[in-house]
Amino acid sequence: MTSSDTPNPATATKWMPVRLIEPTPDGFLLVAISTGPWRVPPALPRPRRRKVLAQLRQLAIALEAQPEVEESSVFEGTLRPPGNRSLAGQWSGPVEYDAVMLVRTSTPQAARALLDDERVREVSESVPNVLATAGRNVRRIADVNHQRQGVFLFNFFTADDQEHNLHAWQYTAGWFQDETNLDNSTVLGDLSNNSPFVLVNHCRWDHLIDVVPSLIAKRSFTSFVLETFRQHRVAPHPALYRLHFSTAQHG
Repeated sequence: MTSSDTPNPATATKWMPVRLIEPTPDGFLLVAISTGPWRVPPALPRPRRRKVLAQLRQLAIALEAQPEVEESSVFEGTLRPPGNRSLAGQWSGPVEYDAVMLVRTSTPQAARALLDDERVREVSESVPNVLATAGRNVRRIADVNHQRQGVFLFNFFTADDQEHNLHAWQYTAGWFQDETNLDNSTVLGDLSNNSPFVLVNHCRWDHLIDVVPSLIAKRSFTSFVLETFRQHRVAPHPALYRLHFSTAQHG
């Protein structure tokens, strides 16, 4: 099945495809770590998480010294919002990444090269549950602001292929633009290192109240957003974060 064979969600709804700008040519390194089970929506305090966040902060600072690194940010998990799904035939393990580092580089090739950096490998190999991958920006609403605190989303998508994932995302992101005033997003694709995820979407709101009530109270989140993903065999695995550290704040 191709994207042209999939029903167009916009034909029967008021939500149009997301409004985009050109993707950035930069690359992105993503290191996402689980410090233990995340069984309830709030991320409960955990000494292990504090230790891992400190490791990622030191790694972010160290990587910033490399000329190809433009920005390094570290995020602490706060809440698993509604919307987690799994589909038969796809990776179905729970996404419990409560400590994340995102590094922006001058090119996708530079991001992939960082996967072999001894310091990145040392941190990645020190924990049992880690996603270390690199990719490029395949869709962009606008850059995500890491200079100030906010509510940050990392949505880890499984899908049969990237084409169907992007086709679904363009409509669901349109819903988020209209219903939550979302004005930024960078979608990471062409992920390397045997990533179980097809895409990772990253975006930001100012406050929890800007997004969480819409996920709970608006029926269209289920009837349109989650149904659109289901029709395209796309499974979202979202988690919300606070900014723990960013070199963008200290440049």
